[in-house]
Amino acid sequence: MKQHLYFLPGTMCDQRLWSPLVSELQKQDDLPFDYHFLTIAELSTIDKIVNDINRQIHHHNIILVGFSLGGYLASAVAVKYPQLVKKLIVLSNLPCSLPTKEQEERARTLAWVKQRGYRGVPRQRILHLLDTSAYQRKDIIELITAMDKSLGEKVLVQQLSATTKRESLMSQLQAVACPKYFAVGENDNLVDVTKLQVAMNADEQMHLQVFTQTGHMLPLEQTEDLAAWLVTVCRDDHLGMA
Repeated sequence: MKQHLYFLPGTMCDQRLWSPLVSELQKQDDLPFDYHFLTIAELSTIDKIVNDINRQIHHHNIILVGFSLGGYLASAVAVKYPQLVKKLIVLSNLPCSLPTKEQEERARTLAWVKQRGYRGVPRQRILHLLDTSAYQRKDIIELITAMDKSLGEKVLVQQLSATTKRESLMSQLQAVACPKYFAVGENDNLVDVTKLQVAMNADEQMHLQVFTQTGHMLPLEQTEDLAAWLVTVCRDDHLGMA
């Protein structure tokens, strides 16, 4: 029986985020997976977005993979619709409030866009999302730029307005019975790895993998290693990660 992998992208990302990773996964000829790509609806609240994600999912006992904002939304789906999710895999996200600095940066961005319009993601912002080892990765920088350009100002304003204020889901996730796997880059400027490690100690169903020389854009920075880890996670229902 095939397993269904559903993927949720992050802020100003779309299905293209997952293309390199899925290409790596498809090299594993024995993986009985169907791949499905979810979208983040242009709605005014996180709860409305979560309800729309539920509408897009057409199977039960799925493996739900979310990156960044998508990781938070995937966690919210698992909390609200636990019957849907067999395994939850969260990349580059701690499903809690955003760091104060990130909230302030988003507020500045919204104010700037309101006053002057949006001309695309600045290169410095892209580099802030990457480990220094990826600063010369033109493929990553060009993909982030292309996704941002396609989605544009309207989506940026909607996503920042609707999703910056987030409640912590960690205690609610502890009540969800499915295995929960978290993966994060050791140099992710948006995720506190220490807080994730503390959270893992509170729930034996939560497992953490930290990738070295990696920033926030884990699916693009460490595609091969992430694919190998995902294969192991998807194959083993009782896996404990270091």
